[in-house]
Amino acid sequence: MQSPLRILFVAGVGALMVGCATDNATSPLASSQAAAALVTAPISFDQVNSSFVGSSDQTSGFVPTGSGSNGDNEIGENESGDQENGEHENHFGPGWGSFMGGGIGEGFIGGIGFRRGFERGPFGDLRDSDDCAFSTTTHRVECTNEVHGGLTVTRSYSFLDASGAVQQAFDTATTNTINVKTAVTGTRTHHQTATSTVNSSSDFTVSGLATGSTQRTVDGKSAGTESTTGTKDGVAFTALRTAGDTTTGLVIPLQDGRPTYPTAGTIIRSMQATVTLAGSSPSTTSRREVITYDGSATAKVVVTQDGVTKNCTKPLPHGQLSCS
Repeated sequence: MQSPLRILFVAGVGALMVGCATDNATSPLASSQAAAALVTAPISFDQVNSSFVGSSDQTSGFVPTGSGSNGDNEIGENESGDQENGEHENHFGPGWGSFMGGGIGEGFIGGIGFRRGFERGPFGDLRDSDDCAFSTTTHRVECTNEVHGGLTVTRSYSFLDASGAVQQAFDTATTNTINVKTAVTGTRTHHQTATSTVNSSSDFTVSGLATGSTQRTVDGKSAGTESTTGTKDGVAFTALRTAGDTTTGLVIPLQDGRPTYPTAGTIIRSMQATVTLAGSSPSTTSRREVITYDGSATAKVVVTQDGVTKNCTKPLPHGQLSCS
């Protein structure tokens, strides 16, 4: 019987271009920086379970670049080298036609194919871990902390069979529900002069994993902060980014041989960023995305950014957001 596990998610990250300001008011350039800070997810969101597409790579994390730079702009890529769902419109914010926080994970839009059985399809791709053990006190499988470049990751799992009975280890035939709790804390230095302190967590449950299941149901929540100080192109800056999401009743039917998109449930995603350049007042922006699945091939998305709301639709899995 395999040792307990961790759920994997494809991670991707977008870089962004911002500028600097030296006056004593909030400049348009500073405002564009705050908007740009919503393009990617905070550092550590690749380690927690959420709908955001994150990264903890050394080149990740929000920093401004010189306003006169023309050659340093980058578009975020996922692990396969492709721009994540074609969703990054520009470097000055996610835009009405794209999702914030690096995009949205493939499992949440029907971009991963199913095959019957465990370890197949969205939220069923698992990796063995030899550093976990069942606790008779918590009735959870507790894992030894992992350390990745200054970030400490703590995970624990609960395994249940179809009747709801606790299992001391994962079983490929009988485990029906997995709950994984993750916490990430620490400090990461990136882009040579920037230092980010992060604190994030998630509580994520997937059911319908046992042999013979006809659908999977996902519920979960994540939240995190990234506080950054540094100097870029001679300009000191601070940036605070917060992000989180709640997934409720996400139902994905199982069909062999092809991807299937969610047919029910909602995802509520939110981000806020405050960016302060030396000599400039802080600039703050916020965004909220509510995604609703109704059984059709089109998800309804309500986007509210800085008090402005638009109703959007997204063809599943990979259609572009269209807003009115």
